[in-house]
Amino acid sequence: MALVSSYDLMKNAKNFAIPAFNIDNLEGAIAVAEVIRNLRTPVIIQTIPRTLNYGGIATYPAMIKALMSDCSVDYAIHLDHGNSYDLVTQCANCGFSSVMIDGSALSLKENILLTKKVVDYAFPLNISVEGELGIIGGKEENEFEAEARYTKVGEAVEFVEATNVSSLAIGVGTAHGVYIGTPVINIKRIAEIHAAIKTPLVLHGASGLSDTTVSDCIAAGITKINFATELRQAFTKGLRTALNKDAEVYDPKLYMRDAIDAIKEVLHSKIRLCYKLNK
Repeated sequence: MALVSSYDLMKNAKNFAIPAFNIDNLEGAIAVAEVIRNLRTPVIIQTIPRTLNYGGIATYPAMIKALMSDCSVDYAIHLDHGNSYDLVTQCANCGFSSVMIDGSALSLKENILLTKKVVDYAFPLNISVEGELGIIGGKEENEFEAEARYTKVGEAVEFVEATNVSSLAIGVGTAHGVYIGTPVINIKRIAEIHAAIKTPLVLHGASGLSDTTVSDCIAAGITKINFATELRQAFTKGLRTALNKDAEVYDPKLYMRDAIDAIKEVLHSKIRLCYKLNK
């Protein structure tokens, strides 16, 4: 087992994608650790700034490393949607092996400058950097609300050449949160960007996409896929089921087991989908 960067996992991905799972608490981390031991497939375990504000920056990598200490599978600990240079550097010094700096709300020039600054800091520490270009719809951190904006091929080429970023999250019609209606994903744009740059491509907002759409995205060139909302929904559903099943239960170690198992069902499904494993 080794803690590696996200890029180390993604760089050799061909015709499959590395699943990346947002965890919010101990139960989510336990679920991921148990599933990885069972399926023996590398994954990226990630969290967002709002979660770090809730539990403390150092808490999450320490918790994950402890749970993974006896596991023989490579994994990465990733900051998802890092929203400032200061936060990224704090995470880089707290045990994260990979960080994202999200400058997608900035102008192209400003995004390049910020992302390159993060790359220059992180690479000497063997920490990979994910950037974002284009707008992914919905709200991830409640900072801005935007319709999905497709990433332009020419801007993607300029961005990766100027920043040397490890991976690139692109806007192709996905959104964070719960989809209203059926999302239309621009598979052609994924293929066009994939043909133009060698940098691994990342798909955000995959919760709620059909298995067919996810598979099409992988075939077009996506090598990392983020899942968050479905895990939170599973946790909440499992917890409600446990509490409704026994009105007298009060020990979290008992009723949280249902929540963990509910998360594990989603994890199994997404890992098998991304790695194209038999059901």
